Amino acid sequence: MMRTIQNALAVLLILFAAAALSATDFGLELKNTGGIEKVEDAEFYTDHKATLWATIPFNNANSNSLAIEGSFYASKPAGVDEFDYYVDVDLFRFTVTAQQNEQGKIVIDAGRFPVTDATGILLAQGLDGAEVRVTRSLVNMSFFAGYTGLLNARQEKNLMTADDALDILTDDIYALGARRAVAKVTLQFPELFGGADLVMEALGQYDLREQFDSDAYETVHTGYGTIAVNGPITTSVFYSLSGTFQTGVLDSDDTYSEHALLGVARVEAFPVPVANIFAEFVYTTGENDFFSHLLPITFQSAGTLYDAGYGNLMRAKTGVLYIPMNVLNIDFGASLFMYSKETDEADGLYSATEVNAGATFKATSDLRLRFDGTLLFPKDEDMLYQAEITVVFNL
Repeated sequence: MMRTIQNALAVLLILFAAAALSATDFGLELKNTGGIEKVEDAEFYTDHKATLWATIPFNNANSNSLAIEGSFYASKPAGVDEFDYYVDVDLFRFTVTAQQNEQGKIVIDAGRFPVTDATGILLAQGLDGAEVRVTRSLVNMSFFAGYTGLLNARQEKNLMTADDALDILTDDIYALGARRAVAKVTLQFPELFGGADLVMEALGQYDLREQFDSDAYETVHTGYGTIAVNGPITTSVFYSLSGTFQTGVLDSDDTYSEHALLGVARVEAFPVPVANIFAEFVYTTGENDFFSHLLPITFQSAGTLYDAGYGNLMRAKTGVLYIPMNVLNIDFGASLFMYSKETDEADGLYSATEVNAGATFKATSDLRLRFDGTLLFPKDEDMLYQAEITVVFNL
C-alpha cells in the first residue's frame, strides 16, 4: 500500500511538471498561521500549508480540463512540543462539458473534488468519485457517487464510528481511513413559487469497513432526506429554510437505530452595498426512545473553540461583514450553544457562548493577511480564548 501511495505521489509530481510547461494557470500558495490559545494554559500553536496547483485545459474554451492541487502540511498544536507532518492530494478533477446549447448544459466531473450537501452540515469534504450536473430551464439535477477509502485520514473528516477515530491515531504522512460508499441526488427547481427555489436531496453512505477489516468493531449505514426552500423576502433580504430526516443502523456490540432531525433557518440582509448581516438557527434532536444524535458523514465542530459536533444541539448565530474598502473586510459574530435535550452530564440546556472577530487585509495581489480572535464562555468554566494571524502568499 505504501508503494502504491508513493507511485501516486510520483505521478502527481510528473503532472505538475507537465502543467508547468503546458498549463494556462499554475502556481504555489503558502499559508502560515500562528497564534495563542488558552484552554487550560495559554499555549502557542502554528500551522503551515504549501499547495501546488495547476489547471490544464483540453480545449480553447477551457470547458474540458484537469485541475490539480497537492499540499504539504506541518503543524504544532497548542500544548504539543513537536511538529506534525502529512501530505495530501486536495484536488484531482477532470471536467468534461458533454452538452452546452440552448436546451441546457451537462457537465461531468471525475476524480477527487469537494462535495457538499444542501445544508453544508452533513457532507462538506473532498471525495473520490464522479458527478453529473444537468442544467435545464425548469430543473437542475446532480448525481454523485464516490468513495472515502483512498482519502488521507489525517484530515480528520470522517469520524462516524469508534473505528474511524482510531484511523487518525497515526504519524504516517498518508494514512487510509474510513471506507464508505457515498451517493447523492439533488433536484433544484429554480423560482418555483414567489421567486423561491425548491431543493430536494437524497444522500446516503454505506460503511464497507467489514469488507476490508474482519476485526471491525463498529459500522454504520445512514441515509438523509432534505427539503430546502430559499428565496428573497425583499430585494435586499433573503431567507433559506431546510429540514432533514436521518435514518440508519449502527452495528457494534448491539444494533442501534440512528434516527435524527436537522433543521436550519437563515436570514441574510444587505442593507448597504458594503455590508451584510445574517442570523441563523440550527436545531438537531437529542436522544430519546426514537431519536439518536445527528451523525453527519463529515465531522465539523459547531464552533471555533466550541469543538463539539452537531448532535443534540440548538445554535443561534448572528454576524456582520463590513467592507470599508476593496482591500479590507471586517467581520463580527456571536453564537449561543444549547442542548436540545438535557443530558446527565449537564445541568440545564445552556452550554456556551462564543464571540468571534476578524479582519482580512489584501496587502498586494499576491499577499493576504487574516486576523482572528475568539472568546468562548462555557457554562461553569473559565473563559477560553484564541488569537491568530494567517499570512497567505501566492507565487
